[in-house]
Amino acid sequence: MKKNILILFLFASLSALAQKSLNDYKYAIVPVKFAFASEENEYRLNTITKFNLTKMGFEAFYDNENLPLETAGERCSRVFVNVETVSSLLSTKLVVVFKDCENKEIKRSEVGSSKTKEYKLAYPEALNNAFKSLFAMGYNYNGTVYKAAPQKVETPKSSVEPEDTPNMLFAQPISNGYQLIDKTPKVVFKIFKTSHPDYFTVQSETINGALIRKNNEWILEYYKDDKPVSEKLLIKF
Repeated sequence: MKKNILILFLFASLSALAQKSLNDYKYAIVPVKFAFASEENEYRLNTITKFNLTKMGFEAFYDNENLPLETAGERCSRVFVNVETVSSLLSTKLVVVFKDCENKEIKRSEVGSSKTKEYKLAYPEALNNAFKSLFAMGYNYNGTVYKAAPQKVETPKSSVEPEDTPNMLFAQPISNGYQLIDKTPKVVFKIFKTSHPDYFTVQSETINGALIRKNNEWILEYYKDDKPVSEKLLIKF
């Protein structure tokens, strides 16, 4: 009996240690449109969310903003913030939900409510009331840095050996991505990591575009003279 109690205690202790906290995150990401809304920043809810997160102490950004260079390639260093409605007949009720980069819930606020009948007043009031429990909790970033597990980038299959292909580009690691060089050697493109291993942003002297892996082939997409261009690239990582 004592042995079973000890095992349960150890499991509980390990679970507590593994539990993530809002204090582990410096950056908070807010969508420009919540799922229940009919338009971006409806009832100013996204603005209010970002304002309150900043007031708590987070460095808050909309999901379409450029992030600081130090976190640009580290999606797991951010906490993702959403607002959800709670079903109610007589009042407007909202809750603030925090999730990590794997879409696992870390924290949710207490339900904030408003009995005001006019939506443009009720929604902001309910949201601000939901944030009251988060302010009471007290946020203080503790310096934790989360990084996604490194993912292996596969070399596109080819019937011709890479070294025998004149148009082959070779990937050399740089900060947050790779530089692609030809056999000259000359840097042709620089590609930068995103949250998805099959998608890179691309920069060169002449283009800004995207590199996407489709059917195990790397496709470069960009605009030229206002027209979309799509090219297949052979890359050796």
